Amino acid sequence: MLSAARLRLAQAAPHVRLLVLLVLVAVGATHRASGSWNDDSRMATIQSLVEFHSLVIDHSDFVGTGDKVFVNGHFYSEKPPMPAVIGALIYLPLHAVGIELHSGTNLAYFLITLFTIGGCWIAGTLAFFGSLRFTGLDPERRLLATLALAFGSLYLTWATTFNNHEMAAGCLAVGFYCLLRGRYAEGSIPRNLAAAGLFLSLAGTADMPTAIFYPIFFLYVLRDPALRKYSLYYLLPIAVTVVPALALNFSIHHSIVPVQIVRAYFEYPDSPWQGSPSLSGMTANSWSSVGSYALRTLVSEKGFLVYNPFLVIAVWGLGREIFRNNPFRYEAIAIGTGTACLLGYYWVMTDNFAGWSYSIRWFVPLLPLLLFFLYGFFQAWNVGRRAVFNGLLGVSVLIACVGAINPWSALVYDDAPLLANIKQLIAHIQDPLIFP
Repeated sequence: MLSAARLRLAQAAPHVRLLVLLVLVAVGATHRASGSWNDDSRMATIQSLVEFHSLVIDHSDFVGTGDKVFVNGHFYSEKPPMPAVIGALIYLPLHAVGIELHSGTNLAYFLITLFTIGGCWIAGTLAFFGSLRFTGLDPERRLLATLALAFGSLYLTWATTFNNHEMAAGCLAVGFYCLLRGRYAEGSIPRNLAAAGLFLSLAGTADMPTAIFYPIFFLYVLRDPALRKYSLYYLLPIAVTVVPALALNFSIHHSIVPVQIVRAYFEYPDSPWQGSPSLSGMTANSWSSVGSYALRTLVSEKGFLVYNPFLVIAVWGLGREIFRNNPFRYEAIAIGTGTACLLGYYWVMTDNFAGWSYSIRWFVPLLPLLLFFLYGFFQAWNVGRRAVFNGLLGVSVLIACVGAINPWSALVYDDAPLLANIKQLIAHIQDPLIFP
């Protein structure tokens, strides 16, 4: 029976093989417990929403997280609320049948993460595969390019734990796919633009710096006469994404200003952030330090290009698209502009290299958009390019899988997250009580 199933799978269409592989990996790789303050902060809100019907996390099992703010006598998560709201929708039926969320290893955390973050990873990967159809690549080469995203980049690493960056990445991938469907008139343009607006704005509510892509892609819509007359459909989903997100934030401190950029809320007794320069988004770096910091976020022991080797080819492809006036020139301009804005924000407003994380987690949402421009590498497919691809894929999958061991790298083992994760794994093998 197993042999027959393998044979059917081998003969299946590429998208079917891809879906089966994604589901199996998601189930096997998703973590069973929270692994960081960041994670705990989101779980605290999820638990509080379902069990206490409140954003206040005072009575949550995860209230010990350092990623929280103190407002009007109560603790709240300092994270954007929409990912937790989505997670709460998954936890609600689980709680109803007795599957409880708590600290440590538990089934509820696994299922919440699997159906939210894992679901975004799968949906974004399938959307990426679908987007490549408009490039003219055949299904097999589209599958290879998709493997580079799904398993050969940090897009895999951050699909294993609950975080907003992966959610935003998946939403951006789906939104971009819907825009391409609208531009190339595949199906109803109003429906495609509404779906694009929904997912692109949802990405911005999950991971606020990615919101820059929403207005940039709106300009992209206005540029195209066929899309322009239906542009209202692109704007309508704000009512179910941005408006609720602002309302939730307003309910905490009667302002739409994000709580995570109000320093006073972090100045509570015994706060780990009192006087700390590590809070992101509070103050701008000096211009003299921005250049060196920017370079090190890309090329260093945590450098994003180092941990995502395929990006080198993709950035080359994006540049070629713009300067050679290729078919996806306007998409490349939009994505290049949004990428520059997002990178620029983090380079100016942060200085801590994304804290304890495997490479620069802030940049993960860019991966599905930038890696789309790998398609040019596959157009002139030959033996030499296949060898380059196979070599890069092998290295990239290894890097991504080492990251999946613990996306919140314990940098006490080493300053390089790749080495830190390997050393931590060795320590776990020697003493299983050490978190792997």
